[in-house]
Amino acid sequence: MRKTTDVGAAPAGLLRRLARNTAGNTLAIVAAALIPLTALIGSGLDMARGYMAQERLQQACDAGVLAARRTLTGPTLTTAVETEANNYFNFNFPQGSFNTASFKPTVTVPQAGTVKMVAATTVPTTVMRLFDYTTMAIATTCQATQDFVSTDVMLVLDMSGSMNCPPGLIYANSACGEVEQSGSKMQALRDATMSLYDTLKPAQDQLHDNELRLRFGFVPYNSTVNVGKLVYAKNPSYIRDSNAYNSRSRSTNVATNVYRSTCEQQYYQGTWTRTSGSGTTALGTCTNYWVYGRVTINTSGFKTGASTFNSTTGGNNVWLGCIEERQTDNVAIDGGTSTAAPGSALDLDIDMIPDSDASRWAPWWAEVQFDSGNGQQWGGASNRYCASEASRLKEYYNNRAGFKSYLDALVPLGGTYHDVGMIWGARFVSPDGIFRAATAETNDQFNPDNPKRIRGFSVRKYMIFMTDGDMAPTMSNYSSYGIEQLDRRVLGPTANNLLDRHLQRFRMACNAAKSRNIDVWVVAFATSLTKDMENCASRPEQASGISTNDDLIKKFKEIGSKIGSLRLSQ
Repeated sequence: MRKTTDVGAAPAGLLRRLARNTAGNTLAIVAAALIPLTALIGSGLDMARGYMAQERLQQACDAGVLAARRTLTGPTLTTAVETEANNYFNFNFPQGSFNTASFKPTVTVPQAGTVKMVAATTVPTTVMRLFDYTTMAIATTCQATQDFVSTDVMLVLDMSGSMNCPPGLIYANSACGEVEQSGSKMQALRDATMSLYDTLKPAQDQLHDNELRLRFGFVPYNSTVNVGKLVYAKNPSYIRDSNAYNSRSRSTNVATNVYRSTCEQQYYQGTWTRTSGSGTTALGTCTNYWVYGRVTINTSGFKTGASTFNSTTGGNNVWLGCIEERQTDNVAIDGGTSTAAPGSALDLDIDMIPDSDASRWAPWWAEVQFDSGNGQQWGGASNRYCASEASRLKEYYNNRAGFKSYLDALVPLGGTYHDVGMIWGARFVSPDGIFRAATAETNDQFNPDNPKRIRGFSVRKYMIFMTDGDMAPTMSNYSSYGIEQLDRRVLGPTANNLLDRHLQRFRMACNAAKSRNIDVWVVAFATSLTKDMENCASRPEQASGISTNDDLIKKFKEIGSKIGSLRLSQ
């Protein structure tokens, strides 16, 4: 009998036989995998082309905004700026590159000093087209902002007598220090500072064209600083109307039974009237004689700068502009290692606005300072030199002659007090002190004060501190701290470590300047670069010891190049 097969069971049997027989399965599997494999390889090829196009698009965008930013001279987009951006873009990414669709980049100036470019297009696919993906989108956004911040450069310059000497010539030479010598350090400083101006000229022009500014200011110092008239012009109340000086006054008392020679000698210069005796043994009364000591003198007329008759000297005096510093602290500042100025030392407070006699400055008045030992004005001329007048920050745009004229008028004389130079350099550049602007931000590039921002851009602050010698305070100097051995404002009643105390004050003044984001450069010219000078700089590489006149010029050029470098950020 023949076996019959159920038709409904036949497929199951076939599948079982196929499962047992593996011959030819590879071909089927490969055939099934071709579709996803093709998609994977195709997408990789198309994505690689897309990434290449995206990279080139980004490069073209960067080139376009950088070129446009260099062309931009105002706060808004101009045809010239847009054309420059497109020219550079199209050079680096011509239309049709990578078979991209036609497009046009958009150029804008979203804010002053910034150029922005946006570009978007599509890249056609090849293999992925089989899967209905015909294009890939690519796009880029880029901007270039030139670091066009307004810039203030304050030059704090040692104007002691040794600057009259050529490098290597000892200051003790009597002619050197009083009269400028051929090849002097002072002439090298003038040349170096002019090279700084020239190096920064392109940056100054660009800033000015963008309604911003680059300004220069000067604080020449010796044992004094000549800042008083500038302070008075800012606010007359900042200068005291009276001050106590080591002076003399006419006595209302009567000295009896004194010799004529005693009364009329240089010490007294009184009026003698005989009361008894005769000849050299005659005795009499002495009236209207001088008494020496601390005398409070009215300065309200003197500080105006007009010629003022002074009954103390019997002649007319004119204020040159140097000042005596305000209240200090000779207890906390003891010559030690502390580098933070105590709040009680008002002279080291860079930003304090005067509101009392303790916080005001007094006129430096050499003519009223007298020596009780001989009845003469205090010391020789070399003990009481008023420094050349300082100059507030100002824009010397297209005014190289004016810049040079100021330098040519500087006269080196007197001693070396680094602390008072650093204090006033910081005061002149600080945006929070007596020269601060009425508002923190202004749109006026010609505002003479110190705003923090101009047209939305911050103001960068630099100080170049140059000296040709170590700190050299002396007991006999009439400095911005009075006569050291008589006033003892720095020393106190018993101390004698004058140099240490002034060096500590210098360290405190340096730290006060740097804490206000003033970028400090220090140049020691023809002298040792001391540790205090090195530490005063904002960074170690910004402190330099310079030996020759030519090297000083090179250093100022280098500083100018680094200050004037305009970075592009994206």
